[in-house]
Amino acid sequence: MPVWLNTMDLPDSSAPTLQLVQASEPEIIESSTLGSISWAGPLDTSNYLRREAHLRNQRLTRDGGITYWILVDTAAPPTARGSRRILASCETIRKRALIALPGVAIRETICHGIGSVHCNQDHRGKGFGRRMMIELANTLDTWQQKEGERADFSVLWSDIGKDFYAKLGWKTYSSKHIALPPKSSHEHALGIPTPVTLTSEDIDGICSTDEANLRSEMVKPTLAGSVVRVALVPDAATMQWHHSREEFLAKVLLGRWPNLKGAMAEGPDGRRVWCIWTRTFGSSQDQRVLNILRLSVEGERSLGQPASSKPNDKLRDHAQQAQVKAIAAVLQAAQVEAFDWGMSSVQFWNPSPQSVLAARHLEPSAEIVERHEESLASLRWHGRPMPDNATIDWISNEKFAWC
Repeated sequence: MPVWLNTMDLPDSSAPTLQLVQASEPEIIESSTLGSISWAGPLDTSNYLRREAHLRNQRLTRDGGITYWILVDTAAPPTARGSRRILASCETIRKRALIALPGVAIRETICHGIGSVHCNQDHRGKGFGRRMMIELANTLDTWQQKEGERADFSVLWSDIGKDFYAKLGWKTYSSKHIALPPKSSHEHALGIPTPVTLTSEDIDGICSTDEANLRSEMVKPTLAGSVVRVALVPDAATMQWHHSREEFLAKVLLGRWPNLKGAMAEGPDGRRVWCIWTRTFGSSQDQRVLNILRLSVEGERSLGQPASSKPNDKLRDHAQQAQVKAIAAVLQAAQVEAFDWGMSSVQFWNPSPQSVLAARHLEPSAEIVERHEESLASLRWHGRPMPDNATIDWISNEKFAWC
């Protein structure tokens, strides 16, 4: 552990000598060690550092995909180990994203997901975390963008409520979920189709289809006025990062390998429904959750549209009912998997109207939970100023985007 100077020697958070810099290799280990107090969960420090090193070398994060940031005082002498004095730290992960501006064709962009925001316990309450995020916001305006171009947006998930990050420009978006209990076996009496389970070999092809569907969804005209649509891409690299995380924990904590990665079902009209999941291993039983990373439906344009009462729309009503049952099938597969792994629940974020109906088809008492303190999805617009009446619609705001 680093030898800290007396806390009385700490600079003011507004000091011009404070600077946000990329961490060196020893500083990455040092900041990760400090962060393990908050983020290690059921892992000891040694295994936490091993996991972090493992996650740095995945498809999503290698080759500059992840950047480690530290706030330092450039006027302070180096520590006993020769590193800079770390006042606060965080990391950003480069993610593919899509953006559709009114009257403009959809285009791909780079978004940065912010995670592991941490301030040393001895330095909290002094404004260093706020100063780091101000510096980071300015840095991300152009970080890893093409020369002369400006970033569109960045995202983070707050575990300290809405106010802190919102005041710095990261607006809180819908942060709701439904939790379903584990189930020991499939119940076909509910009239739902039989799903098939998915493995790692299936993920690339499914994600390619999912991305194509998402692009089609985003270019459709909106009913509202000036709406900017943004979405993080649910690509295979992102899913693999989540899976590498759960695989490490499952092996260290339980000596098991999580072979099943999701489930797929097909409705009578041939449209498929699938979900991709990951297991979260927390320090307590209620933190052991099977999280659905992505729930996707082919022909998603019908989601959220109320069934028509017109006679010639009855066929469509039946199609929607079949869609709900197909969603219920993959959710039930997740419940069975959660039971097998001793999870406390199955959770999926920001459910669509149809997925709510599907959840209640399985569990009539299922309710939508709105989160107010933890995992609050937040987005900061870095792009050019928009008209006052413009709104930003975050599409596919699901667990896969989290980091």
